[in-house]
Amino acid sequence: MSFSSDVKRELTKTENLLPCCFHAQVYGLVLFAHFSKYNLSITTENTDVFDLYSSYINDYCGVNTYISDGSSKKLTAYVKTDEEKSKVFDKFGHSLKEATLRINRANISEECCSSSFLRGVFLACGTVTAPERGYHLEFVVPYKKLCMDFIYFLEEMGLKPKYINRKGNHIVYFKDSESIEDILAIIGAQDASLYLMGVKIEKDVKNKINRKMNFELSNIDKTIDAANVQMEAINYIDKKCGIDSLPDNLREIARLRIENPEASLRDLGQLMDEPLSRSGVNHRLAKIVSYAEKMKAGE
Repeated sequence: MSFSSDVKRELTKTENLLPCCFHAQVYGLVLFAHFSKYNLSITTENTDVFDLYSSYINDYCGVNTYISDGSSKKLTAYVKTDEEKSKVFDKFGHSLKEATLRINRANISEECCSSSFLRGVFLACGTVTAPERGYHLEFVVPYKKLCMDFIYFLEEMGLKPKYINRKGNHIVYFKDSESIEDILAIIGAQDASLYLMGVKIEKDVKNKINRKMNFELSNIDKTIDAANVQMEAINYIDKKCGIDSLPDNLREIARLRIENPEASLRDLGQLMDEPLSRSGVNHRLAKIVSYAEKMKAGE
């Protein structure tokens, strides 16, 4: 079972709604399935949503639903006659004669109803990707003007949806984890919201560990590269005129570098007869490299 299916199963178990909120939830589910004179139905693979839609049409709207006999895995429940469709439309203040379907705000009468309406919409046409795979939540809305109304509704709730037309379907979507967390919390999918937060925290921790490891590996590479340059310079000087030709303050650090090729600058400083700071060691080794380069140039 997918993460999206788990979320919908959780939402179908929502109980103890106020009458106004229950009405708004039914409206969201029925309106955003298929709501027209020609097609008042829902088609879904989710048996929980299918059963909920059927019960809303049968029990709340007082109209019989019929089940499609198709061989597909998807389930379809539909209202057959215009008389039955008209009864459902009347329940929500709509008419079969409407040329353009819009959200009737009278069905979202109180501020508390917005979350229930959004829950119904998600059950009808929403999906959410498992957070391990990425952050994506979308609504596939059947009609353009209904979609524009829905976008405005979301913006009123402080959300920032994005829109795309995908093969004739109107897609309202979110790709940032914060918005997805907010939506799941708003519609009452608390378990899913907490799970997403947990996955996000785990990802953040892993990313921080990876960044730290990459930083440390980068520093190790730089240390090795620098040590190689220093040893090459010291060996060149030793071959040409001997390490003893170096000034007293450079001779000791040159020998320590040859004897400890993998040591850090700080460690080299601690090995000296009179311990030296990291910057002091770096300065002396840089002078040795410069001295070798001048010898190569014949200066």
